Amino acid sequence: MKKRALFSSCIFILGWLLAVIPAGAGAAPAVAAGIKINQAAFVLSESATPPPAQAAWSSTDLPDIWKLSHPNTFGSGWYRFQFDYPGLDAHEIHALYLSRMSLNAEAFLNGRKIGSGGSFTEPVSRNWNRPLLFTIPPTLLKATHNTLYIRVIAPQNSQGMLYPPQIAQLHKLQPEYEKARFIRITLNQTSSLLIVGIGLLMLSLWWRRKQDTAYGLFGLAAFVWALQSLNFYIITAPLPTALWEILVNASFQAIATLWLISLLDFVGIRLPRFNQLLWGILILAPLTLLLTPADYFMLATDFWHLITMVVVVFGLALLAKTGFVHRNKDARLLLMTLSIILLFAFHDWLIHTNVPGINAWLITEEEYLMQFSAPVLFLIVGLMMTSRYVGALNDYEQLNQQLEQRVISKHQELNANFQQLQSILKEQATLEERERIYQDLHDDLGAKLLTLVYRAQNPNNAELARSALQDLRDVVSRAGDESSALNDIMADYRIECEKRLADVQIQLRWDNQIADASWQLTQPQALNLGRIIRETISNVIRHAQATELAVALQPTTHHLLLEIEDNGIGLPANNDKSAGRGLSNIQKRAALLGGEVHFAVSASGGLKLSLYLPWQLISRQPA
Repeated sequence: MKKRALFSSCIFILGWLLAVIPAGAGAAPAVAAGIKINQAAFVLSESATPPPAQAAWSSTDLPDIWKLSHPNTFGSGWYRFQFDYPGLDAHEIHALYLSRMSLNAEAFLNGRKIGSGGSFTEPVSRNWNRPLLFTIPPTLLKATHNTLYIRVIAPQNSQGMLYPPQIAQLHKLQPEYEKARFIRITLNQTSSLLIVGIGLLMLSLWWRRKQDTAYGLFGLAAFVWALQSLNFYIITAPLPTALWEILVNASFQAIATLWLISLLDFVGIRLPRFNQLLWGILILAPLTLLLTPADYFMLATDFWHLITMVVVVFGLALLAKTGFVHRNKDARLLLMTLSIILLFAFHDWLIHTNVPGINAWLITEEEYLMQFSAPVLFLIVGLMMTSRYVGALNDYEQLNQQLEQRVISKHQELNANFQQLQSILKEQATLEERERIYQDLHDDLGAKLLTLVYRAQNPNNAELARSALQDLRDVVSRAGDESSALNDIMADYRIECEKRLADVQIQLRWDNQIADASWQLTQPQALNLGRIIRETISNVIRHAQATELAVALQPTTHHLLLEIEDNGIGLPANNDKSAGRGLSNIQKRAALLGGEVHFAVSASGGLKLSLYLPWQLISRQPA
């Protein structure tokens, strides 16, 4: 039953994430037969109407994140857009769509107010996670010379921002607006109700068995999360914005504290000093945020969120030790679930911090991901705790009947563990002896080959010695039965290729499109793949007369495809025997891998190698 529950829980996690995350993440698609404005003029002004043309307008690109473009700035900001709308159909109703802004926005088109997100005075309406769609009155939108003003407000302790506005026919914008509203608002409201129900169940179980504090703390964490989730869909907060932001940001430390203490206790991990540290973070975070000046508030929240993630990593290490060393299935399931949540929390932290250099590819209209993963944790842990509670009652009733069977089972388990230990010790002794032999080869023969590299009379001999030295290192480092991550192996070969090609002034373009880090290669596979790459590089250096070489690794439906092409002279016209042997060796290596290799003329006239490896020959690391 436990294995079935574990499998069902994993399927639920994957199903939820695959269904929700792709639907909510990613930049908004282009609007058909409409416009999306990416440039504007900006000015800070507390005016309730659009500022005059002589105001201190400055050009800005969208999305405009105030923390980057206007640091330590609070209050109202105005954006001015001047645009034409070619192909205007006067018989259609048009609309303005704001996919994301903070904290609130209102819009004026051609001197007329067309919509507002609500109050611009405290408590300011909170539309930072809510898309806005304003219908444009008929005849107001013109084919040319339109002027759009958008006012955005960012009170103290908040982040101002505006993403590119979109203008198109209402019936084309409505589906995109409804989808974003469902993902950001409706799903959060639904999951909050689910989490409240789980919290009530956990507290009721704790009330019946008050010695099981894990149930009570987890139930309390559910209610704190449900209250924190209000921030995603509430419009009018019960507190001024500055205090509300303190409460929302400090709630993450409270949730992490209650989560870790309850879940670690649930799997039998009890560390009083670590628990004291967690309670200290829960108390210090809101106090420091309350005392932090507004100009440093965002830095303080980034700091506390980072500290919280570091503490969670330590908690994951404890779960990993209990799950894999002590064979605790509940700990392994919690480890998997919390790891996913931590990954999404780090993604959200990067969006929140807007780190220069990283925000270029993170600051898009992607959704905050943690809001989708946390409900899965509550549901799974709620099921685990409920199952444990019911199971404890059944086990208590059947304890006398099962006692003898458990003694026999434990005796058999001890015998099995003893046999396994003996096997491991024997295998370890074998591995140590093999490692000693490999080390002797590396220290003796490797030193001699290294001497040849530096004493070679010409570059070809040096390259040959260097290649032999690398082959020796591969034999030493990639011997055995264990597997390595495909991306790690390719990273090692990339370093080698960069060095070799840099020595002969050949530029390397490397493109690894394998995003799934779970693909594994056995050491023989890695060795043969490396020798194919190395032989190809050697042929390019010796024969191709190339100035540029491109390596691309990409997935196809049935194969893993490796392509290497250069801009050299292609296959030698005189049928160079050394080049022919190199290509023959590559074909033999491909056959050992169980794949196929093809040679063709590249677009630049050089040689293009394509290696196809069937997916069924490549292993995958289990989750």
